[in-house]
Amino acid sequence: MTALEIPVLPSLLAVFGHPDDEPLLAGGVLAQHHAAGARTAVVTATWAQDSRRAPELEEAVAILGAGVPRLLRYGDARNAESAPGQPRLVDARTVAEPGGPRR
Repeated sequence: MTALEIPVLPSLLAVFGHPDDEPLLAGGVLAQHHAAGARTAVVTATWAQDSRRAPELEEAVAILGAGVPRLLRYGDARNAESAPGQPRLVDARTVAEPGGPRR
């Protein structure tokens, strides 16, 4: 098979701030694209793989057909147990912007 004969599958990458955002905000879109043959994946900015929310997130994402979620391990600003010892996403944004965040 040559490069021209290899079918290109559509892909959908969904990026969310918190667990539960994916089924509530885009569950139907993820499931529909997966059913149509698209490669789907989910990235969640907050929470860590070993946190209490990770198993339920993994189950929800699997049901939607998006494989294993990628958790970026940033702490949730309102929940200290989300990623203990890790920077909060809001703090990482402050560091990333020269001179701090714009108001």
